[in-house]
Amino acid sequence: MSAMTNEQFAQRWNALNKVHRRQIRRLARIGRAQENSADAQLAVVFAAFQQSRSWYRRFWLWFPVLVVAGVIAGLAIHPLIVGIVVGFAANALFVRRNYSRVAIVNSELLA
Repeated sequence: MSAMTNEQFAQRWNALNKVHRRQIRRLARIGRAQENSADAQLAVVFAAFQQSRSWYRRFWLWFPVLVVAGVIAGLAIHPLIVGIVVGFAANALFVRRNYSRVAIVNSELLA
């Protein structure tokens, strides 16, 4: 697999239709393999791009604070809110884990 620059990725990504971009993005977020090698390559570069963003790099700075604040607010409002906060927190952790596993999950397609 050849390395792709940010400009090349942006051109290929923007050339895709909205539905196809959404499919690649969703499969990467849930940790599933892509359908073909071109999509797998785009998914790997997309995940690397997401990992380079400041909100992702500073995840452990804002994540615990917001989870604790959400749980405290949820306890004051309704126990169901606590469950919603915990669900969102679990989803954020799974997405973070799956972005780091995109190349592993798609290794057969990238070979």
